Amino acid sequence: MRFSHFTKIVSAPLAAMMLVACTSDGGDSGDVADVARDPSPMHYVKLSEGPCFGACPVYDLTIRGDGRVTFHGNRFSKLSGQHLAQRSVGQFLEVVETLKMQKFAELSGAYDRMSCKMPATDHPTVTIEVHTAELDKTVQWYTGCRGLEDRRKLERLVDELRRVMDVDEFIGTDSERAAMRDKRRSK
Repeated sequence: MRFSHFTKIVSAPLAAMMLVACTSDGGDSGDVADVARDPSPMHYVKLSEGPCFGACPVYDLTIRGDGRVTFHGNRFSKLSGQHLAQRSVGQFLEVVETLKMQKFAELSGAYDRMSCKMPATDHPTVTIEVHTAELDKTVQWYTGCRGLEDRRKLERLVDELRRVMDVDEFIGTDSERAAMRDKRRSK
């Protein structure tokens, strides 16, 4: 709701009371609700994928609470080096909501070779690092870790984060990366 024309008619203190009345839920959660609508530029979600024995994209992509995006492409990605972009605060909030819907907070911090029942070699490690007012957590998942109870959750979470964070814009689609590999092989 916009109050710009109300402030011309109503005094500032009265306008402030109207704003509080419209947004207050009567509980102590007002601060959390304000943070959820207006995240700090210091809040961020970072998705990283490490190397494998093959042509896996190696990168990290960070989106901050103010919508700033930083991408570092290391290998097998459409863009190499550091690239900056700007997204909306809404996109950051969508990423955070995706984490909530996928129950990120309930996941273990590490799904590594030591915790695997059946580790396969030469797979990438995916790292998801989150720092918000509500959550400060990192999850590392060695994707060669077989027999994990949470494997489906992790796969859905990473797929959804890639989609919501527009990762393909930076690393390329599967077909774009296949064309890059074919081009490198033909040299």
